[in-house]
Amino acid sequence: RALLQKHGVTLEVLGKSETLPLFGEYSTEMVRQALRQALGRQSRAPEHCVPEQGLAMRPPNLCAGCSHRSAFFTVREVFGDEAAYSSDIGCYTLGLLPPLSAADFLICMGSSVSMGSGFATASGKTTIGFIGDSTFFHSGITGLINAVHNDHDILVVILDNRTTAMTGHQPHPGVEHTGQGPNERRVEIEPLVRACGIENVVTVSPLNHKASRKAVEQMKALSGPRVIIFQDPCVIHERRMSGKGKPQVAQVTQSDENCLNVLNSLACPAFVKEGDAVRVDEDMCSGCMFCLQLDKSFKAKKRGA
Repeated sequence: RALLQKHGVTLEVLGKSETLPLFGEYSTEMVRQALRQALGRQSRAPEHCVPEQGLAMRPPNLCAGCSHRSAFFTVREVFGDEAAYSSDIGCYTLGLLPPLSAADFLICMGSSVSMGSGFATASGKTTIGFIGDSTFFHSGITGLINAVHNDHDILVVILDNRTTAMTGHQPHPGVEHTGQGPNERRVEIEPLVRACGIENVVTVSPLNHKASRKAVEQMKALSGPRVIIFQDPCVIHERRMSGKGKPQVAQVTQSDENCLNVLNSLACPAFVKEGDAVRVDEDMCSGCMFCLQLDKSFKAKKRGA
């Protein structure tokens, strides 16, 4: 329309003001109806492809053995609903879904720390900001320095899986190897965090439930800006780099109520519910053995045995 007016051409222009909606998502049938109207052809009833039966729901999920799931589980186990949860952009964004439910708000890349700090100040409620290692390098450092400068009551949880997993395992300043070989100028996250002015910082493996829970409980007892670095390699990247999986997998020896509770609270995709029973899909299990630390009904066995 603007182009026609610019060149002095007088024509009727049909578009969003008449035949197509101003907002929403276009479908093939919607555009087809608009074309029929423009051409003066008779409209037909919309055609919809309706399956004979409902399709199975397949919501996005963290991989089996993902260290982020263990981190979310432990933090929620300690803090529950006492804290507000700020998330960021990465694989761990999926932590917003139940049963992990580890995100109350999410804006953009790097916002977990700065938005979390603002929320903590406005609400007077402790806020936990989840941010990945590559996102922290990209745009989380400035927010952390701001939290230190203003003494915000925020626990920043850096999920360090040693890669940029969500977009294809690209390297970042903290990885051990890049596409050109060893990363000789590797930046360790904990010294960087301390250099930002954080005094209370701890690095722990999220797959060690006892140690990670202790670290979270210690941080809960403190106030002001503090940091937990949950450090464990991305299970997919590690398997690709080594060329093999872990020799052991989990199995369910006694499917009881406690076992069901682990399934419902951890939601690992390697768990399979068959009626009232629970089993572990060996092909899906990464061998992280986190579930073994939660209930005695889970045991380890040799892969393929």
